[in-house]
Amino acid sequence: MATSAALKARLAKRNASLAILEATYDELISSGVLSYRFDSTEGEQQTKRRELSEVKKQMDNLVAEIESIERKLSGSGLVMLGLRRR
Repeated sequence: MATSAALKARLAKRNASLAILEATYDELISSGVLSYRFDSTEGEQQTKRRELSEVKKQMDNLVAEIESIERKLSGSGLVMLGLRRR
């Protein structure tokens, strides 16, 4: 089991990563550009941007991980438990 300090450090890193992904997501939505080619006199470069669905999936995974870390820090553990009848 990770210590409280380690969990807080991991939570801070995940929140920073989420902020970066959110900025990337907003930029992709506003620009709509998926790839571009840059041709200078010295050479040519082509750059492809990440797809919107890939960024959204990574954001969702990070949010789930952040929620899990926050539950561990608060000591709440499981949030939902499903029971079946026999």
